[in-house]
Amino acid sequence: MKNKFRSYGFWTALAGAVVVLLNALGQAFGFSVNDEIVTSIIMAIAGVLVVFGVVSMPKGEDENKQDEIEEQKEDQEELEENKDNKQE
Repeated sequence: MKNKFRSYGFWTALAGAVVVLLNALGQAFGFSVNDEIVTSIIMAIAGVLVVFGVVSMPKGEDENKQDEIEEQKEDQEELEENKDNKQE
């Protein structure tokens, strides 16, 4: 659960939810909210959290592929070790 709060994706999704909530409240109580300003403020806060290391940015596509390759290599090595152990 704590990892969710450290995710940049969580904070960007929260920004969208806050904008929708403020617009709904605005319609109910007769005021308007500038979506762009609210989104910009929340994204700026998320950016500051990233800089301070509180929130982590998602990895790029190339890094994700590299992680997948490394995981596949580790899985293959485990399979080979298990196979060698069974043969003994």
